[in-house]
Amino acid sequence: MKNLKYIMGLLLLLSMACNEVWDEHYGLDGGDESAYVVSSLNLLDYLKSIPDYSKFVEALEQYGIAEELTRDQYLSVWAVNNEAMQALESMDLDKEFVLRYHINNLTYDMSKLRDGLRLRSLNGKYIPVTRPVENKIQVADATVTEGNQFCQNGVVHEINELMVPDESIYEYLYGLSDEYSMIRDSVFAANDTVFDASNSVPIGVDKSGNTIYDSAFVIENPIFEEVDFRSEFSQVTMFVPSNEVVGVCFDNLQKLYDQFGKPFTKADSLIAWNWVMDAVFYDQVVDDYGAEEDLVSAFGKLWKTTVQGVNPQYKRMSNGRVYDVNFLKIPNNVHISAIKQLFYYYEFVPDEQRDELFTFHNTSEIRIQATDNYSFPNINVSGTYTILRLFGEDIPGQPLAVDYTPVKLDKNEDGTTTASVVEVPPGEYNLYMGVQSKNHPYLNVYIDDQLVAAELNVEPSSPWNYDRSTNTVPGTKWDGLGGLVGIVNIEGDEVRSFKLRVEVALLGKSSREEMKLYHWALVPTQNNY
Repeated sequence: MKNLKYIMGLLLLLSMACNEVWDEHYGLDGGDESAYVVSSLNLLDYLKSIPDYSKFVEALEQYGIAEELTRDQYLSVWAVNNEAMQALESMDLDKEFVLRYHINNLTYDMSKLRDGLRLRSLNGKYIPVTRPVENKIQVADATVTEGNQFCQNGVVHEINELMVPDESIYEYLYGLSDEYSMIRDSVFAANDTVFDASNSVPIGVDKSGNTIYDSAFVIENPIFEEVDFRSEFSQVTMFVPSNEVVGVCFDNLQKLYDQFGKPFTKADSLIAWNWVMDAVFYDQVVDDYGAEEDLVSAFGKLWKTTVQGVNPQYKRMSNGRVYDVNFLKIPNNVHISAIKQLFYYYEFVPDEQRDELFTFHNTSEIRIQATDNYSFPNINVSGTYTILRLFGEDIPGQPLAVDYTPVKLDKNEDGTTTASVVEVPPGEYNLYMGVQSKNHPYLNVYIDDQLVAAELNVEPSSPWNYDRSTNTVPGTKWDGLGGLVGIVNIEGDEVRSFKLRVEVALLGKSSREEMKLYHWALVPTQNNY
């Protein structure tokens, strides 16, 4: 009898301890018992005990999922009533896949369902949790209507509709129509199917003694190294342009190249497209497009939200966000490496335009002059430098100067050569120049009447002698940028011409007032977008 009392007392203590552990596990200690249900049944038996969940249970049993709810593990179940279950049959999705999306490991009571939480479901997809307003909890697009139904091995939350698993960005991109074939096919062209030895099962040996596997394969893609848009664990963003948007972008590029006198080559096209591919992937979730002006892609490319046209209504993916791009611009500093022209092109300007494009101040002589020879056999280039040489009147206080609207050469169909005005996109540039530097006077340089450099010493051969310095063709002193004059800003919103003024500031080592001008070049800075 004493032993029996002892055993009964022990069972009572254990029962009290179990209740305390129960409450502690679910965070219910001291809570309002009217706010939740507590059942001693396991999850499956509890769902069976509620008539309005009968169709949900039937579906779990039909697709072999029900037994998951009887195991000794803690789960959360997102149940729907019989009326809401009617939507399952009309879904064009794998039914088992959908049902497994309604169960996840671990128990999350209502207090733990914080905004921004992602819960990994039994189908491998993540369920996003949002709390748009107080006392309202959404999982995916469904709303919790009756939560905190606690059972022996987890919790049931009733939701108002079946949840549809989100696609991953990889799946979404793979399923895009041919209207998006350029971005779609470019991404998947880099896919490589690789044998996965660690997940392949040996099933025998061939006649040569080589192991035969029930083989598993994985898809690898260089993009995954920076932003794994296939992984459900990732949280990434992608901007997706259609073929039409890309086409307009490249048409605009062609027009720009035409305006500043540079052919739009296949190599230029490839540079532009590589920028697009590097600029559309982000290793973060962008929820509020436009809140930040500058976004930096997973590959280090700058995306300005004030320039690129994007529909701010994103598509929610299981591993991030997708935005539709409706206007795409390749930044100036990507497709323009340099805009460079020679001063002697003055010679090819039609007579009726010369006074409009060139104004000479206190000039006694204007000479187009061939000067030094050059030869770079390793690139099969040779010839003679040609300069615009100006001589001054030596009038005190009135320096020799030229106001010059830059021009480019045009090769006409009849074989003649003429010159026309150079137009450039607005923005910030580095201005470079070159002269025949030996004994050259110091210069003042202006762009659109704004002083860029005062008393600039261009007499040193490096870097001012012609274009033989700075970013030359590798292995040569050919076709470089010359010396850096300074930073300039071409104002405005449209591609336009500009005015360059060069004037003698000091004679320096020169014995006469003269200028021996060879070239100018504009190189976009990183700020030139």
